[in-house]
Amino acid sequence: MEMSMRATEDVAMGEDVTPPIAPLALALYDSFLPSHCSSCFSSLSPPPPPRPPLAGSPLYCSARCSSSASSLRLSSAEELLLRSPSPSSSAAVAVPGDTSDLRAALRLLLAHGLDAPSWRIGGLLTNREKLMSPESSGDGEVVERIRSGARALAAARRRLGLGGSGGDAVLEEAALCATITNAVEVQDVDGRGLGIAVYGTEFSWINHSCSANACYRFQFSGPEISSLAPDESRLRIVPYGDRTQMDSVASRPGEVRKDYADYGPKIIVRSIEAIKKGEEVTVAYTDLLQPKAARQSELQSKYQFRCSCTRCDAEPLGYVDHALQTNQTLQDFRAAYGYACEDSANCSIDQDEAARRLSELMDGVISEYLSDSNPKSCCTKLESLLTESILDEDLTLKAGSKQKFFLQPLHHLSLNAYITLASAYRISSSQLVAPQIQAGALLLETLKLSRISGAYSLLLAGAVHHLFRSESSLMASAATFWLTAGESLLSLSRNLAWHIFSEKLQTACSSVPKPQSCGCSLMNKVQVRPFWSQALYADFENTSGDFTSCIAVLTKMLWGFLAHGSCYLQAVKDPVDFGWLRTVEIFNEYNSGAHLDDTGLDSTYKLHESYDQERRQLLFQLGVHCLMYGGLLWSICYGQTPHILDTLSNENGIIDCSLDRLENF
Repeated sequence: MEMSMRATEDVAMGEDVTPPIAPLALALYDSFLPSHCSSCFSSLSPPPPPRPPLAGSPLYCSARCSSSASSLRLSSAEELLLRSPSPSSSAAVAVPGDTSDLRAALRLLLAHGLDAPSWRIGGLLTNREKLMSPESSGDGEVVERIRSGARALAAARRRLGLGGSGGDAVLEEAALCATITNAVEVQDVDGRGLGIAVYGTEFSWINHSCSANACYRFQFSGPEISSLAPDESRLRIVPYGDRTQMDSVASRPGEVRKDYADYGPKIIVRSIEAIKKGEEVTVAYTDLLQPKAARQSELQSKYQFRCSCTRCDAEPLGYVDHALQTNQTLQDFRAAYGYACEDSANCSIDQDEAARRLSELMDGVISEYLSDSNPKSCCTKLESLLTESILDEDLTLKAGSKQKFFLQPLHHLSLNAYITLASAYRISSSQLVAPQIQAGALLLETLKLSRISGAYSLLLAGAVHHLFRSESSLMASAATFWLTAGESLLSLSRNLAWHIFSEKLQTACSSVPKPQSCGCSLMNKVQVRPFWSQALYADFENTSGDFTSCIAVLTKMLWGFLAHGSCYLQAVKDPVDFGWLRTVEIFNEYNSGAHLDDTGLDSTYKLHESYDQERRQLLFQLGVHCLMYGGLLWSICYGQTPHILDTLSNENGIIDCSLDRLENF
């Protein structure tokens, strides 16, 4: 029986199940070494003089942080790992790529050592035999990375008189393997990855599940990053499993914690659904919006196990995985991809090859965008793939008929495209800011690009929310995308162009209803400071339903306006309620012409004629609702309120959706 962690008592949704746990070892990514403290991960203030990322010793923000490392004699050893060896040097080994895993392994080995009989470090299995076995890993690059990294660790330790095994560097290989299989990425309050950390058994013994019932957050200390966590909680989980395995670890959770160094970002595990006493607590080790095959491949490659959670073992596949991934039969393939053919009686396609090629094309466009930052080209290419994907002739020609398919809006490739398109349109809009921005045409173009960016953000949030309704482990993803959509819509409502173009509409006929101050009861009962109430969590289903109903109503009034000008977005009948997606034929009609939105405004009107103040306030209200709902989900996952909600709330902590608040925001 494998090890697991189980609840010692009933745990409600949105409660901490562990106290803040300090790391056994940690290391900044190389790119943050010149600007952040190597102990607490806070930004250095004042910032040090510029220097190459891999030059000199690690930097610290205070004497306390410096002493936490010097007590283990780490600085000099890490310096050797960071330096590029000279051609004549035999004391160091060149290891390409980021060195954070090497530096974390060095700290782990120096602080805790290897328990040879059990092959554990700090109570954690090293998994060396699995990772170093070609038969098991099947990844020669991983094996070579471990071997070369272990040689570099051994050389650095020998130079400092810290031991360092000779020959095959088995000890260093074990430390590096333990780091690779147990480290998690440490992210700051903005979701930016700063480095990695290895935590003890209290956290590392929590198993993975693609249908996890808990998530985790980080608690920082330092001059710039402060914790928003509530009072320190108690440990509410205990190990469960093979008694021999448990007895092989000298100390138990709670006792191990006393030996942790009191430095670095601490980790806190929190429930995202109710957990009963004795039930296993699980977290996700991978991106849960990937299809099953991609998740399984990543988990096998990095952690050497096949996930057998309820979601992965479902037969047939559950709704979420059915929507996210390529299906095996032609009928399912058509349903997943929006398959179309000139001669429906003679359609045939190599499904796996078609899916692979489209995935490669999309990955190529996204990689090109990330490397050359050409958002206009990215938008053109991605939207072409979403709407006009015709496969190569050797795949598409059958009995003289052309065959093509379109990605459905819930497919994982579509979700990746929405993330990139929302970003690319937003950046395109910001790049137009120039001295000539006052020109009406250019100002209108920035508004158009911002509008389409907001539409993709809203579509992404609605699609992930639709999946979240069937898979609660997607709560954190849904929270992130609702917050992003809210920020995007609020930014759109505050665009300076509204004041210019709204003046032209005062005499125009517009059937957009004049919104009043939001009468939504949720806005009056939800306080956002300091934390959301446990009563709202307890009544989550009703609260969630109320929020999404408000969002659905506002979206119906605005979607035609937001989607105008994009043949792909206009084919999406509703970005929040996907009940319209019943048949393939609906989504294949990309060029069906103009249509009316629910306000009655014909989208063939000139763009500037639809930029009125009433619609602007509706956008503001929709943005606030998206932020509020995303904030509710966020607070359940992380026990804190997103900063942007504090800027929207009044002195009593109540969100204000009124026109006055829009004008003063």
